[in-house]
Amino acid sequence: MSAKKATVVRLKGKSAGDCVDCGQCVAVCPIGIDIREGPNFACINCGLCVDACDGVMSKLGRPRGLIDYETWNNIERGHRKEQPVNRLVGPKTIGLTAACVGLAAAITVATKTTAVLSVQHDRDPVAVKLSDGSLRNGYTVKLLNKSSASHSFTLSVGGVDAKLAIVGIRNASPVVVGPETSEALRVTLTGSDDAQGDVVFTACDETGATVLTAKDRFVDH
Repeated sequence: MSAKKATVVRLKGKSAGDCVDCGQCVAVCPIGIDIREGPNFACINCGLCVDACDGVMSKLGRPRGLIDYETWNNIERGHRKEQPVNRLVGPKTIGLTAACVGLAAAITVATKTTAVLSVQHDRDPVAVKLSDGSLRNGYTVKLLNKSSASHSFTLSVGGVDAKLAIVGIRNASPVVVGPETSEALRVTLTGSDDAQGDVVFTACDETGATVLTAKDRFVDH
């Protein structure tokens, strides 16, 4: 009922609610729910009805909270004319926080990488035919060491019958990558003219615990 009608009812000694039927809570609801009829499963908890009602109550000089987020225990306390109990930290809060922290830690451990291997094939030319009839493909191989310690990586290839050579490093010796740094290597693969196919580059650190792979192509033109 309106504020004036509610005042008249109260003067007669009867009970009247604080709702003035302004309809603002319904007007602002994006779902079109009439919250005055009680909780609705379609509610998206946007809180617009709460803000609208609080604004109207403030203009009428009445306390806020006619529409509010509340626990069922506090609703029951309100029916008994008892003060609500609001706890910032409770068993559910502690449990949910612990679960979230545990999940975040598990995801971090599962997805964390200490090193990354990437390969880029030469574009011009993509392949060179040597005087003996064999083919040579060139690549830029990058090793990124994310850890706080230096690591030595041994590079190898599979997938095609081709000889690996790292320019500037004799006999494809281990490549030392400093902590939190990267190394770009000039790599060539030399094979027969029928050695086309996918090439799998593998980098293994000195412990054998970290094995990195990256795929590219060996082409003849």
